[in-house]
Amino acid sequence: MNDLVTSRGLRDCALLLGAALAAAILGPAAVGWWMDFSDAPVRSDAMVVLGGSYERPLYAAELYRRGLAPEVWLSRPFRAPEESRIEALGIPLFAEEKVNRAILIKSGVPASRIRFYGQGVLSTADEARSFARAYDARGKKVLVVTSRYHARRARLEFRRLVLADDVRVAAPPGGDYRHWWRDRHLAECGVTEAIKTVHFLLGGMFLSQPATEAGAPPPDRSGPEPRLPQAGPGSRR
Repeated sequence: MNDLVTSRGLRDCALLLGAALAAAILGPAAVGWWMDFSDAPVRSDAMVVLGGSYERPLYAAELYRRGLAPEVWLSRPFRAPEESRIEALGIPLFAEEKVNRAILIKSGVPASRIRFYGQGVLSTADEARSFARAYDARGKKVLVVTSRYHARRARLEFRRLVLADDVRVAAPPGGDYRHWWRDRHLAECGVTEAIKTVHFLLGGMFLSQPATEAGAPPPDRSGPEPRLPQAGPGSRR
């Protein structure tokens, strides 16, 4: 076991050094190449939508309508402590997973095909570990949906932590990654993705410890359900 860990560590260090060398030689082009990524989506046994951006459930709904997965899994992201104080003032706040669920339903995904996993997840690695606990992916194909700038790292972490037959990570098109430094959001992502990738390769993971692991159901701190408009005659169900 120690030999395996050592071998994996050496391989990861070599990968890290190679990435650093490529970035030093290619500069901004290397960062743009790293962030501008998506696998070609293929039919899979489950679709996993990562938290962090509402473009992800929108794209997941499109992939579902194309018949690429029979069910869609949503993570329950961490909620900041001050949100409960805001709700105590009578100001409703909708949890991200509930907004994502509403987006999926209004975009044609049946409610019966939507699943949740994790509780208060803190990171991509936490999402991968939480999904692996909730879903037996052995011998199955998993399609992860995220944003382009996040896709390479998400694939790295899910393939490491989820024992699936195949993991692909799909992301919607868009973004000027050739000139990523001109866009504030992409510039921030370029820096943070590099740091988070290095952090993971060196063995770092930010993980939640939900009460479910101790045998007790977690409290529901996800706030109210978004009110969906009544379905019209032409709405999908």
